[in-house]
Amino acid sequence: MKKLIPLLIIAIVIGGLWLFASERRGPAGTLANAGVTPTSVSTGQGDALALKPVDPASVNGAGGPSLVLPKNAEDLEQEVQLKSAVESYDSAEAALAAVLKGAKEYDDSILEQFTQPGEDCTWCPEFYNSVRDMATNSNTPQDQKSYLAEILAISGRLDNVETLTEAIKNAKSPEEADVYASALELTVGKEDITRYLGNQMSVTNESLREAAVAAVTNQGNRLAVELLIKNTVERGDPDGYYGVGIGIGELIPTEDAMPLLHEMVQKRDEYSHLGVKALLNGGMEGLRVVFDELENSKDPEADKKLLKDAIDHVNFEDGMEEYLKQKIESSKQQNVIDFAKQIKDEFNQASEQFGQEEEGEEEPKMTMAEPAQ
Repeated sequence: MKKLIPLLIIAIVIGGLWLFASERRGPAGTLANAGVTPTSVSTGQGDALALKPVDPASVNGAGGPSLVLPKNAEDLEQEVQLKSAVESYDSAEAALAAVLKGAKEYDDSILEQFTQPGEDCTWCPEFYNSVRDMATNSNTPQDQKSYLAEILAISGRLDNVETLTEAIKNAKSPEEADVYASALELTVGKEDITRYLGNQMSVTNESLREAAVAAVTNQGNRLAVELLIKNTVERGDPDGYYGVGIGIGELIPTEDAMPLLHEMVQKRDEYSHLGVKALLNGGMEGLRVVFDELENSKDPEADKKLLKDAIDHVNFEDGMEEYLKQKIESSKQQNVIDFAKQIKDEFNQASEQFGQEEEGEEEPKMTMAEPAQ
């Protein structure tokens, strides 16, 4: 035991030096927010990178800033506000340099900066001309091309989305088409872009068609639901792209889209199950609509088809447990009782599993082998 004491002291000293060095060492590159010092904090609970202003009074005698722990994720989010591209860059050249730097490590923070910069961006036309040229240039490395294509997709500008669709059509290989299609799936924008993507859902090019469906699915608003229902019925496909993880059954509806989905369920046709899934994706509001429809049903046997795979789309929320309990106790429809029980059982199983995993976690222990005699 006496032999271990010097070793333990050495280990403690080394650990202290490592912590001190970690506090002083910053990441390569610069931050978008001036006057912010990054401090990587490992709390054992997966805390993210904490960015805190440096208080001169907190600098210790060795010249390093004191370690600051974030209270929680909400506090961290309030403390770190990423500036938009318009606020961060004053020219197309500066913006392009930042994007090319971000492409090297696929920096998500840069992508966030360039999400729908807005019409007040004076240097954007020149900037996007350069991005379009590089994104469609055969000499651009594929990783960089993928990043630049995503910059176009999230721009909120129709001309950039049109560039991506043409790039998919004119791709020289399936791999190249996938690069542009993967970016197109992430498209954000207003109704003009949603309508344009809706027109692409009927093209013969499979990569473009599925990417357009995925992009419209991600919008989730009333127009998106209208376009997806129309396309699904016209194609005569009851699956509605559900098998590949896109389409009506996978969208998260906005409030104004709920009535359309309710009408879809009320038709009780081969597409209605997609409406049920989408409503359930919408949380408690959608769940109530589904249960109300089942309560008033005149064909309980046919309703069982509506609930196929529906359990996978229920997200447990505050107030849901009490709501399910009330349905189980008061409903006169067996389908309602059975579905409510199924949801409740799934939640209980998930809770038990989570509890077991929590109990099974142990704090990491530092061990030191006894030195050889």
